[in-house]
Amino acid sequence: MTTLYLSLTMLALALVYVFGGKLQIDRFRHRRRWLSVGAGVSVAYVFIQLLPELGEAQEQFLEATVHRNLPFPEHRVAFAALVGFVLYYGLEHLVEWSRRSAGTEELGGHSEPVFWLHIGGFAAYSALVSYLPAHWPESGPKALGIYCAAMFVHLLGVDHSLRREHGALYDRRGKWVLAVAVLFGSALGSLFEVPVVFLSTFRGLISGGVIINSMIMELPKEKEGRFGAFCLGAMGYAVLLIVVS
Repeated sequence: MTTLYLSLTMLALALVYVFGGKLQIDRFRHRRRWLSVGAGVSVAYVFIQLLPELGEAQEQFLEATVHRNLPFPEHRVAFAALVGFVLYYGLEHLVEWSRRSAGTEELGGHSEPVFWLHIGGFAAYSALVSYLPAHWPESGPKALGIYCAAMFVHLLGVDHSLRREHGALYDRRGKWVLAVAVLFGSALGSLFEVPVVFLSTFRGLISGGVIINSMIMELPKEKEGRFGAFCLGAMGYAVLLIVVS
């Protein structure tokens, strides 16, 4: 896989944040259906592609730490996935608590610290999303294309969710922070290689993060999710993954 190909795919992910608002998803006639399809695609990628790879990552972790006396090494990657799930669930809960504490149900009614904490959490998430592909042993052009397609629709949903939550403040500042985070993570991936112990852990964190963030987008407070569209996205992309693999 060439560095140019990798850089172009990661640039495409960064541009999701920059131009996501231009798509004006809220004006789509079937907005929730499209968002549900995207959430389904993301979850299908995790269950069909990423979770099986976590088994390999766990084996790599065990090989790299065989002479270390680490606690529960056989569960480290799965535990990292759980941590990623809980962290981003907690972040979403914090945002909801902030709105209730302010005594308003209006979007964008958060304090500056809460806004930056929310954006900071997704900046770290976005950086990890773009960092990992450079160091996956199976990241050939086909694997990278599959990953990029799934993350493209996933980050588009994240962008839409954050824009609805924070409004103009997200458009002025937040989206640029996230776009830079994607490019920063990609640059780090090209320049530095972390030990396999941390790489395996990062893969677990991303898996947990993708699952909970997809569920948050699909199961919003208003229960607007579209089960049929979600199933179509999930099953359709799952079949595609199985066929191309």
